[in-house]
Amino acid sequence: MQPVHNTWLVFLLPLLVVHGAWLWSSVAGAIDWCLPYWSGCTSISKAARSSDALFLFRAVMTFNAALLANYWLHASRFLTLYAAPKSATCTLNIIGITGAIFLVLYANFLGSDGSFYQLLRRYGVTIYFSFTVLAQMLFLRQLILRIPINSRWIKYKTRLSIGLLFLGLASVFCNALLSGTAKDTWENIIEWHFALGMNFYFLFSALLWQNAGYSLQARTTVTAPK
Repeated sequence: MQPVHNTWLVFLLPLLVVHGAWLWSSVAGAIDWCLPYWSGCTSISKAARSSDALFLFRAVMTFNAALLANYWLHASRFLTLYAAPKSATCTLNIIGITGAIFLVLYANFLGSDGSFYQLLRRYGVTIYFSFTVLAQMLFLRQLILRIPINSRWIKYKTRLSIGLLFLGLASVFCNALLSGTAKDTWENIIEWHFALGMNFYFLFSALLWQNAGYSLQARTTVTAPK
């Protein structure tokens, strides 16, 4: 699969299945009707596991994990076209693919009963989010070092990454300062916005590669993205 097509799927599939699961569970009456981005009434996990949408969520997110791992391989190949050191591309692959593997762990144990499965699910989602965002920032750093900063898609990636960093800090303060219902509400709000922002990073990658003409054809150079 071509890098641009793969990355469009990495952007679209989670966007559709997460919101589709929320809508499914809401229509089924499994969760209350609300707008979780503002009310924090439910988490992404609860929205997915509260109805039969769980099975669709598991299947799509497991498939997306494979696409995500492939995305990081494409990202490292892209960097090699700009003479990125092998250490940087190897680190990017290890961190990014590890995040994708833990997405599989999270998706497949979501909805399972028992403290052991809850622990696996918690570690799965934590490492998936943290490693994926870390890989995104490492990729962005290499792009800034090797591509003119006037590329608008790199600018968008930079602003988005700064926003994700602030959301991460907000989550830390939320855990430290709040408790009970208020803590759960704000954690849910932050989670929905964080997941959305992380997802849009892949949209900007798709547009960057589309603009640069990056493909798996027998080429050794690409044009500088605008």
